[in-house]
Amino acid sequence: MTTPDHPRRETLAEVQRLLAHARPEQLRRLLADIAASSTTADRDEQASPQRRAS
Repeated sequence: MTTPDHPRRETLAEVQRLLAHARPEQLRRLLADIAASSTTADRDEQASPQRRAS
C-alpha cells in the first residue's frame, strides 16, 4: 500500500506493461475498485459541501 509520504514512481510505460500482462480477473477487480472509489468520493463531496469564501 502506498502512502502520501512515499508515492510509487511507476512510469506510464510500466503501468501499461503491468496492465498488458494482467489476467482478465485482475482487470475486472481493478475496474470495480476504481468504480467503487469514485462512488465513495462523490458521496463524500455531497455529504460535506465545500465552504465558500466570502
